[in-house]
Amino acid sequence: MKVIFLEEVDSTNEYLKRTEFFHGLCVVAEKQTGGKGRRGKKWISEEGKGLYVSFMFSPISYQIASLSSLAFGVAVLNVLKTLDKRFYLKWPNDIYINGKKISGILPELLSDRLIIGIGINLNYTKDELSFLEVPATSLFAEKIPFDKRNILDKLIVEVEKYYEFLKRKAFNIKEFEKNCPLIGKEVTIIEERKQFDGIALGIDTNGCLVVEVDGRIKRLFSGNVSIRS
Repeated sequence: MKVIFLEEVDSTNEYLKRTEFFHGLCVVAEKQTGGKGRRGKKWISEEGKGLYVSFMFSPISYQIASLSSLAFGVAVLNVLKTLDKRFYLKWPNDIYINGKKISGILPELLSDRLIIGIGINLNYTKDELSFLEVPATSLFAEKIPFDKRNILDKLIVEVEKYYEFLKRKAFNIKEFEKNCPLIGKEVTIIEERKQFDGIALGIDTNGCLVVEVDGRIKRLFSGNVSIRS
């Protein structure tokens, strides 16, 4: 894989959208001025505080791409679990520890390329993350020792591996389910400003969260889901 290192960029995903297509290109930035997460939300990307990286691959079919958040979520989880076994997944594409978000994945499928953006909080203090809407943390805040370059090297291996799984239609959704504590639990769902309760039954072949709500089966393409307190 070819790796490009940048001091500053608006967004590693946007950088790859502007770049001539190259299968297996990885771009890493020290700082993003316009980092973004799911549904256009801002991803704070201060210099030296996180790992901000995007990968470019040949495009895959839309049906397979619907599983990309899950597959690359597992890839990131595998890397972080080499540091601490307590990390877990939250549907559809976040990694958590101790009830706080530490990493997010933003896949984007274009006609000529698949781009996977990944952000991992490394050196943020608790105070620096305290203003965020979603409780967040970092490896530093959790007192987990790490080496940034080692994380990147392992991430490259895992992302390439799970891209190949997707391409060959060999990704096993059970890998995500077994690391997602929501499955089998009573949950609260916020979807398009509506809130309701249900039971998370699993994830279907399109990457949707399957929930039982008032005795009926509902499939969620997106939404904020948490274990009911």
